Amino acid sequence: LKLLGAYTLPYGIQLSGTFQSVPGPEVTALGTFSNLQVAPSLGRNLSSATTVNVAMVEPKTDYGERMNQLDFRFAKKFNVNRSKLQATVDLYNALNGNAVLVQSNNYGATIGATTGSAWLRPQAILPARIVKFSLQANF
Repeated sequence: LKLLGAYTLPYGIQLSGTFQSVPGPEVTALGTFSNLQVAPSLGRNLSSATTVNVAMVEPKTDYGERMNQLDFRFAKKFNVNRSKLQATVDLYNALNGNAVLVQSNNYGATIGATTGSAWLRPQAILPARIVKFSLQANF
């Protein structure tokens, strides 16, 4: 879902905003198993490799937390002699959300001495709230 809108307030102040709500990253679990782990249940050795990758979560069935983001812009135009100025204030991620955008899907990967701790570990999150001031001059 993505929405956007703009409105002119009294004194010529322009307000605009955007809102988006998208599903979180797909949750998957890709496990890597050796021939020694697979052979007893398979009843034979692997035919062409020493390891096999197995999807442990059915694809397209589980997703992370939704990412909701709200952005605003306030703008005001000024006339100075023959020049035109526009001052703006932008507010990104007004809700200060911290949704996960990218996560690790390798199940059983080793981080340090711990096995499996990398699964679902965030690799990128929504950037924190940001305020930006700008001035545009046309002459």
